Amino acid sequence: ELIMTFEDWFTTEFAVRQAYIDSLEDIRTLTSNFPKALINGYDGNKTAPITFVPGKKYRLRVISMSVNNWFKFRIPGHKMTIIEADGVESMPLEVDGLILGPGQRYSAIVTAHDSAQFNYIYNVTSYSQTLFSQGLIPLMYTGLINYRDGAPVKTIPAPSDEHLVWPEETAMQVADKQVPLPVDRRIELTMKKFTHTHHQHQTTLGNTLYKPVLVPTLYTALLMGDLAANSSVYGPQTNAYILKHLEVVEIVINNPELEDHTFHFHGHNVQVIETGPYGNSSTENREPVAHKVSGPWPMWRDTIQVHGFEFIRVRFRADNPGVWFLHCHLAWHEYNGVAVVFVEAPGVLQQRQSVPKEMVEMCKRQGIPTQGNGAGNQGFDLSGLPPAVYPSS
Repeated sequence: ELIMTFEDWFTTEFAVRQAYIDSLEDIRTLTSNFPKALINGYDGNKTAPITFVPGKKYRLRVISMSVNNWFKFRIPGHKMTIIEADGVESMPLEVDGLILGPGQRYSAIVTAHDSAQFNYIYNVTSYSQTLFSQGLIPLMYTGLINYRDGAPVKTIPAPSDEHLVWPEETAMQVADKQVPLPVDRRIELTMKKFTHTHHQHQTTLGNTLYKPVLVPTLYTALLMGDLAANSSVYGPQTNAYILKHLEVVEIVINNPELEDHTFHFHGHNVQVIETGPYGNSSTENREPVAHKVSGPWPMWRDTIQVHGFEFIRVRFRADNPGVWFLHCHLAWHEYNGVAVVFVEAPGVLQQRQSVPKEMVEMCKRQGIPTQGNGAGNQGFDLSGLPPAVYPSS
């Protein structure tokens, strides 16, 4: 078993980078501060070789620890068989390589060749659609698959990506053969791009830009009694959706823009049902998005890719009472509010959990209120919250 980690590495801390981005009149003019890539914690071209013993099978646990960049990973001359995604076992799926959005994980079986006559090169490509840096993307890295010290490296022709098989959300099937859940409720979330302060282009997932409120949403859900089942008490900035206990919720995320996203569901894995075209990709000189439906046993995972001009349909059962975040895994998007909150079964939550006194004390030391609605008031009085930011019509 081998672990491969990929991450985008910046030379400045997030707060410094974000201040720079906030200062721009148009984020699309960003031309500096593009990240390098780390592979297993080292500069992408300086990672230690991976040793293969002829004839052995290896489980590669491939993890994207990225906050912005996508990674493609291939070992030319070797097939990969996916057996797990985001901690959920899958039926075997043979691919030529892996594409990982920020936060995604895979396990793949790779069988070493029977001979140690040659060594091989693995390829890693790091790329982004968020940071537009002319001449800097994509970044290409290579490393050695070492069968025998000093063996020559076998040259493998490199076909273009469109001639290779990559994993798709709908192509994978879950190992325990769960059929699609019957739907009780449907929530449709459409990303909306608009111009905000400093002429910046912002994107929402819900009705507004998500912003933290004064009282932690979990505390409001636990301490507001019956009012916790009313989304208004959390403040419009939370984009809160109240879920009933054990209902099956279908989430549809629509992406009418060119840019790809990954979305992370806290508290749940979700069943990937369908993807298809949304919006007008023909205006961007790219191939129309294909419509794809999962097979009889849709894959479950917690982080999904939503490509440009695409929708994705997923389902889960609300069997985990709590307050759960759904957010874009790109750090700038999460920071800027591309997120919603699911307040799941607040009545059941109040019966099962309470706020630990240690948490209350920690909040008090930081000046964070721990009682009331999102503004720290009673009922529906939200005075004191900063104004919610809505997309322009």
